[in-house]
Amino acid sequence: METLNTATLLEHIQDNTTRLEFNKTAFAAKLDVAALPQDTMVVGLEEYRPHRNRFRGNFITRSVDDFVNYTSAKADDGAECFVYPEDMSATAVLNLGDLSTPGHADSKAVMKLKSTAAFDALNKIDGRVSDQQQLAEWLEDWRDSITGLTSDEQQLSASKVIAAIRRITIKAGRTSEHTEGQLSASRSSMEQVEASSNSEPLPSFILFTCKPYMGLGERTFALRLTLREKDDQPLLALRIIRPEQHEEEMAEEFAALLQEKFGTDLPVTIGTFAA
Repeated sequence: METLNTATLLEHIQDNTTRLEFNKTAFAAKLDVAALPQDTMVVGLEEYRPHRNRFRGNFITRSVDDFVNYTSAKADDGAECFVYPEDMSATAVLNLGDLSTPGHADSKAVMKLKSTAAFDALNKIDGRVSDQQQLAEWLEDWRDSITGLTSDEQQLSASKVIAAIRRITIKAGRTSEHTEGQLSASRSSMEQVEASSNSEPLPSFILFTCKPYMGLGERTFALRLTLREKDDQPLLALRIIRPEQHEEEMAEEFAALLQEKFGTDLPVTIGTFAA
């Protein structure tokens, strides 16, 4: 049998005393925890009870109505909803509490808006270099969503836009036109490529109208049409103008939609929260 010296004995007595005092305090506070021997581990006993001490969990959905209904039914006092613009998602922290009685913030409802097929197609074409056939076919696929706009703000129907893209020809573009200034140097906007489209005017911009996300309203995105030449063949690209502004406005629309549905029961804030 191991002989305990005085120092070891005092250490054991101190450990037992600390453990007993902790267990008395935990019992009085109705906490389901206990301090045990072996380095005084604290073990949760909640899993062995027929019911949990408190409700908590993570609910995930794509439906605005289901998100609002679940959040409204499960929210404690102080619950708050946060909208994250980068991926158009919302997180409701159901047991956030307040400054005087903070909650554990571990019960949440999460919703991410589902993007539409049209908006997915728009993001895929954004900045992508295409030849005439590729871009014309893409425009054909989404002809119900597009209109054209010339540099002098003349509107073009989808049919005229597609016809103009299909009939683009490259005229002699071998002449160099270069202007030097004191602080700048500029070339022509088409990089010495002069494009024509026979009788159809060539659009400078494409207007693409769609619902970007399920639950949000229609929005018109302006895309700048750029053209360059390679081996006497035109290469074209569409770029969304001011995409950051659209992102901000869609986040504000999303937050306003949720706030309207929650009413005064739950505040909605644009931003992220981490406990």
